[in-house]
Amino acid sequence: MKHLVGRDFAFPEYLPRYPRSYDFDVVHMRLDVDIDVEGGAVEGAVRYRVKAKKDGAKVLLDAVEMEVLDVSHDYYYDGEKIEVRPQWRAGEEAEVVVRYRARPRTGMYFVKPDMRQRRTIYVWTQGESEYNRYWVPIPDSPNIKFPWTVAVTVPKPFVAGSNGVLVEIRDRGERQTYVWDMRHPMSPYLLAIAVGDFEVHREKCGEVLLEYYVPKYVGDAWRFSFYNTCRIMEFFSEYLGVSYPYERYAQVVVPEFIYGGMENTTFTILTDWTIHDKHAHCPYAGFPCPEHEDFSSDPLVAHEMAHMWFGDLVTAKDWGHIAINESFATFVEALWTERFKGRDEYLYEIYTNFKTYLGEYSRRYSRPIVTNLYKIPDEVFDRHAYEKGSVVLHMLRNLLGEGTFRKGLRLFLERYRYKAVDMEDLRKAMEEASGQDLEWFWKQFFYSAGHPVLKASWSYSDGVLKLQIKQVQGEDSYPVYTLPLEVKVVYEDGRRERKEVALNEKEATLHLSGGKPRYVCVDPAFRIMKALDLQYPLESAVAMLEDEDMYCRLQAIDVLKKNGSSRAVDALAKALQDKFWGVAAEAARALGEVGTAEAVSRLIEAYGKVMHPRVRRAIVEALGATRRREAAEFLDKVLHDPNESYYVRSEAARSLGKIKWDFAEHSLRKALEYPSHLDVIKRGALEGLAELGTEDVLKIVLRHTEPDVSTPVRMTAVQALGKFGARREVLEVVKRAMRDENFRVRYAAVTAALELLDPRLLPDLQERAEQDIDGRIRRMAREVADKIKKFMDRGTEYQKLREEVEKLREEYRKVLDRVSRLER
Repeated sequence: MKHLVGRDFAFPEYLPRYPRSYDFDVVHMRLDVDIDVEGGAVEGAVRYRVKAKKDGAKVLLDAVEMEVLDVSHDYYYDGEKIEVRPQWRAGEEAEVVVRYRARPRTGMYFVKPDMRQRRTIYVWTQGESEYNRYWVPIPDSPNIKFPWTVAVTVPKPFVAGSNGVLVEIRDRGERQTYVWDMRHPMSPYLLAIAVGDFEVHREKCGEVLLEYYVPKYVGDAWRFSFYNTCRIMEFFSEYLGVSYPYERYAQVVVPEFIYGGMENTTFTILTDWTIHDKHAHCPYAGFPCPEHEDFSSDPLVAHEMAHMWFGDLVTAKDWGHIAINESFATFVEALWTERFKGRDEYLYEIYTNFKTYLGEYSRRYSRPIVTNLYKIPDEVFDRHAYEKGSVVLHMLRNLLGEGTFRKGLRLFLERYRYKAVDMEDLRKAMEEASGQDLEWFWKQFFYSAGHPVLKASWSYSDGVLKLQIKQVQGEDSYPVYTLPLEVKVVYEDGRRERKEVALNEKEATLHLSGGKPRYVCVDPAFRIMKALDLQYPLESAVAMLEDEDMYCRLQAIDVLKKNGSSRAVDALAKALQDKFWGVAAEAARALGEVGTAEAVSRLIEAYGKVMHPRVRRAIVEALGATRRREAAEFLDKVLHDPNESYYVRSEAARSLGKIKWDFAEHSLRKALEYPSHLDVIKRGALEGLAELGTEDVLKIVLRHTEPDVSTPVRMTAVQALGKFGARREVLEVVKRAMRDENFRVRYAAVTAALELLDPRLLPDLQERAEQDIDGRIRRMAREVADKIKKFMDRGTEYQKLREEVEKLREEYRKVLDRVSRLER
């Protein structure tokens, strides 16, 4: 029964969590706040119109580390919760007023000026999961919903935005008050405020007002990020069958945001990291370039807007059901990719999502997508909830068919509009729409950990094709999956035959007498979630590289990279010219894994023939993976070519360091001066330099960990310290970075500790695990501390553990990168 819990996710002391219950309903909230932008404080009064569910009901408000100035009724405050005690009976209403003052350590952030760019302070809030309680007394749980009015007083000339519609702006001399009205009932974590020196750009999308709050230091580059906003909104409204449900949609760009974005209803807050220039977006083509994009904000814009339906209109009633929010936002984001770029792009995104989940599954833990066995709400915002959940929804779409699936989505959204729901509510809506019993599907894919692993092999003898498929998943996965599996057989004479295999046992065998097969492809349209272990002949894999189905070509690449022969290298080199960039990129990475001199030669030869920047990224990444010196001079030319993509040059810098070329240090030092989006070239150069590990390089990296360096660069430099071993100066900086006020710097320090594996860091990690204000840091610090303890106990298995840690470090790096680009 391990599949019901998973592996390594829940620590021994974890107990099941359930949604909070309240003895009152909130009819309306009125919040008046005065923000001291210079002093980093907020003073306010919150008024709740509440209705008792039972006689003598207590009104419980979460309020952490506040100074409570006055309460309208008898109350008790313990530093975390205010218990207000009106004298009332069931069904009666009362007004509860709390006046307070706070200097929030989290939930509300005060970003200081940066003299190189930002000349003023910016203030913004981040409520999810349970952080609004640090700046406003509030029933801070997703399963209670209510409308609200927020009045924000700030110094002139600051602009203050919030959820809903702007009611008025009151002039108060040197200060002004912005009054915002959220007329629809929303969960408390969606309450948001942003204050800053914004330029506000407006346009209409049908009847919806679109707004873009852009810091003045950004200039006109914001247009590259948001040019598809209206198209995305129109598509989601059409596909889901439910029009965008609010009067306004604002996208608010702020500095130092701790995620890529957050879907506060009608008022999405986004990191300024998403702002980019034309060269970052379309390095080799004119703008727009949907078939040749490098960096795009579309995934972030689409993900956060999808939440306006999934997460805001309907909301997970408890964090354990966060798939309602995050699995759907990730899946619906992919639907926009399908609409804008085509089916292959969509399937490749789903395929990439599955591989991202597999990284977390193999290197960290497994858990059911829906679980109540967690301690910190932030723990469930992981690759299981986002990427794996999106693949499961893709599978459900295929199972039910497009029309039925969309019917079920519409029914779900309309039935539970402005309500808190769970995954059972979704199941019932889908069952009603389809007329099918879907409990088996929910049990296998939402309520169990793991995923199917299929081992496929075939042979041909005496005119009969024998195809064997075995389920070989581990104990933390569902024991025997029920899977509607399609198989495509392509015969030597060119005929194609598709067969359905009802896979509901550990092993299934298919016998076909259609002639001699050229190759066999399992699940050619990529309709189901599974890992494949393919035991195919070399020549059949070579032939399958020509298949019309993109997923079949990806399967062929997996087989060929394990073979590694000259014949396999020839085939993979040919695949570098595939009509779809995703296949070409996977072929490049496969050649990197093969790693021979011949593979290097074919990668370099192909580079000038491909014009998709992401294929070029994959090629230079693959050259680094080979660690062969013959690639170094080529990478050096790419790195210093100003016409090249920023991101290709960054990857070239990283690869140059891995190869440890004689002139790498000189080349990478020069690259530290190149400007680029998010300083990606400089960051790649720092990572490349760290691979060299010299004393001079250490001084360079240490210099870039200082507080006067931009956050993206500091983050990279701190994480790179793990490459230098547990020297005194390295440990000192890592320890100091673990206490940095910047979340990303603290996260990078914990990741560096993972690579250092030094027991002297255990007290610092333990402190972070117990005291850090951010739940993600607490979780990661505990995981890393456990790895160090494991290392101490397994000294004789040093190399094996080192390899494990290197993979895990890369997983953490990808998580941090993902947090930077996307989410909540």
